[in-house]
Amino acid sequence: MVFKTSEYTGELLNEVIFDHQIIEEKVFVACTFKKCDFHESQFKNCTFRDCRFEQCDLNLMTVDGSVFQNIFFEKTKMIGINWAKASWGKASFHQLLKKINFIECVINYNTFMGIKLDKIKMEKCIAKEVNFSNTDLTDSSLRYTDFSGTMFSHTNLTRTDFYKATNYNIDPVNNTLKKTRFILPEALSLLYNLDIELVSDQVEDEGDSNYPKN
Repeated sequence: MVFKTSEYTGELLNEVIFDHQIIEEKVFVACTFKKCDFHESQFKNCTFRDCRFEQCDLNLMTVDGSVFQNIFFEKTKMIGINWAKASWGKASFHQLLKKINFIECVINYNTFMGIKLDKIKMEKCIAKEVNFSNTDLTDSSLRYTDFSGTMFSHTNLTRTDFYKATNYNIDPVNNTLKKTRFILPEALSLLYNLDIELVSDQVEDEGDSNYPKN
């Protein structure tokens, strides 16, 4: 399939193979992409609004100057995407990367550095070595996601929900934590970044010989 027209509305694109291609200045509104292959494709100055990607291959896709609004990704592979190159923060648009949902996706090695992503959903995903430096994740749901090697640095995690999330390493001093939701035992990892000593609750008689005994 070749995108010949400039705008597509309400289209269902099923099993489209368009890998290693350059797609420029196209507008997609309320479109659904199912089992499509856009591996290493370049989206330049495109707009995606109210679209869904289901079981697609978006690995190493580039999004230079593109707009994403109210997008739903489900069971999609999207490794190595730098979202900071999307059209974020221009005066002509308001919160371009907004209301994005990632459900059961593989988003390893993605970069969201410096982006305002409040209220996003990133649930049941594999998000290894993702960069959330200087990212605003206020009121976001990151439930059941694996964050192995992911960087949280100067990240706003106010009211962010990490319920059943795993393998995160978050410095409570270097990030904003206000009513952030964690559960045990994973939440114990927050203590590893503090200058404290963790001891077991079992008191050794030898070490406590100076304490009065009943």
